[in-house]
Amino acid sequence: MSGSKDVFLGLLVVVALIWSGQVCMNIRKEITSRQLRKPEVSYEVYSDLGVAAGFTVGLTVAQLLFRRLFCHVARAMIPKKPRWSPPVWGAKVQRCCDSVFKCAYYVTMTIWCFTLLKDEPWLPRVLGGSGATRFCWTDGFPFQEISPELRRFYLTAMGYHFSEVLMLLLEVRYPDFVQMLLHHIVAASLVCFSYLLNYVRLGSLVLLLHGATDIFIYLSKAIVDTPNTRCIVASYFALVAAYFWFRIYVFPFSIMRSALEESVAEAGPEIFGWRYMNFALLSLWCLHAYWGALIIKIGTQFRKTGQARDLQSNLSSVDFTKKQS
Repeated sequence: MSGSKDVFLGLLVVVALIWSGQVCMNIRKEITSRQLRKPEVSYEVYSDLGVAAGFTVGLTVAQLLFRRLFCHVARAMIPKKPRWSPPVWGAKVQRCCDSVFKCAYYVTMTIWCFTLLKDEPWLPRVLGGSGATRFCWTDGFPFQEISPELRRFYLTAMGYHFSEVLMLLLEVRYPDFVQMLLHHIVAASLVCFSYLLNYVRLGSLVLLLHGATDIFIYLSKAIVDTPNTRCIVASYFALVAAYFWFRIYVFPFSIMRSALEESVAEAGPEIFGWRYMNFALLSLWCLHAYWGALIIKIGTQFRKTGQARDLQSNLSSVDFTKKQS
């Protein structure tokens, strides 16, 4: 079952790489076409990619430094169990450090994003606003203005997602490598393309709901190996509530519906990258559904055994004596 799942996910990775590559090669042509139609609109997007690259380097270095600084605290949080080999314990300590760093990142980014969007007409009620997702495609789309602050937020998010791809490729490969590779490729390409093509309104909603969920995902990962059962249970129920509201309900029924239907109804059928955008969003939702099932399985297993485990990464199953490639 695991082998066939990885083969299927591997095929999706190949499709995502080839398709996103084709979109990337045609983006300049699309932007040139838009400049001819609206010469008064400024397109400083390519120079902005250098800013995003700077955030990629900065966030990667910050995460590596945070590991060194926080590892002593993480070892105190996670006492070594007799069944853990030293490499397994070390991997769990590193996961704790990375999870604390990412939890802090998503808390910051989610607050920042909601502050930017709370009064915008495209923030729907299901995400705490008073607007509607159809406004992602109005106001002269794709020539909508982007505020400087939203631009900075977006470039920061883009840099982070590319740092995620970089860290995944350079480090030890865990059992969830193919899943995370698909997720990071799709997420990074969506953030990058949506910025270059000015699909920022919809993209900001995707970043907001994912960030709100990732806070609890990484909080749970940070404390899953600690002996504090009450905190583990509390974080688990917070994760379940956030995950199933944002990723299982809001994401498909609000965001994906807007990308699939409202985009055509409001902006017409000729939207550049429309097919790839919907393929990428559907790929993300498939991963969400699979991980949602794992979250439920984690809860039922904890109820039966009293042991909390991260079934996604499953570090205890990794053979650290083998060379990772």
